[in-house]
Amino acid sequence: MAQERTLDVATLIEGRKLGFAQIWVALLLCTLMAIEGYDMQTLSFAAPSILREWGVSRAAFGIVLTAHLFGYLVGAVCLSFYGDRLGRRNIIIAGAVIFSLFTFGAGFAGSQVELFLWRFGAGIGLGGAIPTGIALAAEYMPHKIRATTIGLMFVAYNLGAASGGFIASWSIEEFGWHSVFFIGGAAAVPMFVALALWLPESIRFLVVRGDDHARVAAIAHKLRPGDDFSNVTRFVISEETRTNSLNSLFTEGRALVTVLLWAAFILSFTGHYFITGWMPTVLSDSNNFSISEANAAMGWFQMGGAIGSFVVAVALDRLGIRVVGWTFLFAVPVVIALGMETEYTLLQVNMLVAGIGVLGGQIGLNALCGTIYPTYMRAMGAGWALGIGRIGATAGPIIGGYLLAMGLERPILLFLTAVPLFFCAVALFALAIAKRNQDQRDGVQATSVKASGFAH
Repeated sequence: MAQERTLDVATLIEGRKLGFAQIWVALLLCTLMAIEGYDMQTLSFAAPSILREWGVSRAAFGIVLTAHLFGYLVGAVCLSFYGDRLGRRNIIIAGAVIFSLFTFGAGFAGSQVELFLWRFGAGIGLGGAIPTGIALAAEYMPHKIRATTIGLMFVAYNLGAASGGFIASWSIEEFGWHSVFFIGGAAAVPMFVALALWLPESIRFLVVRGDDHARVAAIAHKLRPGDDFSNVTRFVISEETRTNSLNSLFTEGRALVTVLLWAAFILSFTGHYFITGWMPTVLSDSNNFSISEANAAMGWFQMGGAIGSFVVAVALDRLGIRVVGWTFLFAVPVVIALGMETEYTLLQVNMLVAGIGVLGGQIGLNALCGTIYPTYMRAMGAGWALGIGRIGATAGPIIGGYLLAMGLERPILLFLTAVPLFFCAVALFALAIAKRNQDQRDGVQATSVKASGFAH
């Protein structure tokens, strides 16, 4: 009888140099995130032109600005749950198809209701693709660079959003606001074709699910083409292989960690989405800047996010959760400074620095939710955190619309925007303590405790 040989697939990833297959996965996901970043910001770029063309109030349009966020909540909670059951790859591809079709369709909207529905549908696709993409990236990367990898994905996301600002500043003037949606929808088509052809399933997920041996062996060979797997009879992983459920987020010492993580997301998204949703309109309403200049300024905000995303993610892998809290604290006075009347050049600098703080902190938080839970519940954990955070993401633009309708001046608006960012930092410092205590109770190694105990 042949001797059984088992292989822990984590040994193909942990403690090894990155292989071509892992880099390829990261590149595919980064490209997807760039297109998603563009899509998430399309309506905020188009908003000033739509408001003038349709003659609607800021308060009424605030609901439309949140449509994709409501959709994101549905997609993140529902589709990411199935990412832990049907596979990461399937949900990512389905999400990409959904958001591209609905983004393109938004260009045909002729009323607020139609635009709301198109953006809601696009949000569902984004809510499935982004959290599940975070889970897939985490599972193909060594533990010590997971947050860095997720941060790089969001660098691409911010670069996509930044390109939207610069594209919108040209295309809306030349072809009207509809063009930003047509460009975003069309750009996604070759992307989901590439995903369908070349994106692999998570090898960790396949082993946890107990999938067919041949499929796991084929991915293992791509990961380490120089290794011999011919005599491996069973692939295993040194993690629990339970079925996920919502209850898992609140058992075994995770309740406080989950609640604080959700609170941090709600607070960060409240400030973040007021800026990304309304800032072009706030700037163009001030009579100092044109719509083109306002959209370009938002491009600099997103560029700052790309810089901050990488810096914070690298620091997160080395210093732990507190670095994200310090980033949000740094953002507070910078956001308040955006309320000052300045020359356009200084405004661009302020927007760049604000992007480093606000979006850099946000991406650090996104990376955290992709590393804090184990494999069997990672997509669901990330999906619920990002989904619940959409409470703040929807509140920011809606509250902002009413504040604008009240006629509040820019300095007061930006001061109020900084308040939830401050309390987000407080929640993150508390989260760092709670996670460290949980890891100490669970007997996590000292190296993991130092990094705030990110899940392997």
